[in-house]
Amino acid sequence: MTRFTLFFIFFYFIFNIEGNAFNKLKGINEVDLLVEVYGDVKVCSIKKESIVTNVKYILQNSKIKIKKDDAYVPMLYVSVGLIRTGATCTGDLDIKVQVFPAKDPLGFSNGGYFVYYVNGFLTSGGTLSEFAKAVDGGIETMMKELVVKHHEDNQ
Repeated sequence: MTRFTLFFIFFYFIFNIEGNAFNKLKGINEVDLLVEVYGDVKVCSIKKESIVTNVKYILQNSKIKIKKDDAYVPMLYVSVGLIRTGATCTGDLDIKVQVFPAKDPLGFSNGGYFVYYVNGFLTSGGTLSEFAKAVDGGIETMMKELVVKHHEDNQ
């Protein structure tokens, strides 16, 4: 029984460290920015330019810099999916910092995405102008959380 307990504790720490050691923002000082807004954009009065401005403004006041079109820099992916049902708009807001398969950050020749950070937010209801403010506010809040997490991981 003691061997089993030690075996379990050993593998718990190994897999726990393995799973959490690399999914931090440590050392990420540049990102490529991609913002996508899709769905009922015109009907829900959402402007992509407003979202891009919010993201860039918060990044300009942080240590994270935007670098364009570099396949070896992690991508900050901001997506806003919109659905209108009747008179109500609903938005799914997501922020990810990820690397595409062009470079495996762990060096194991793995394929797929490597995700450093994920955050999501849902908002719905209100008048269209209030909904647009809620979307902008949700993106702003998530970007601030990203900057705080980046600061914590790089201390």
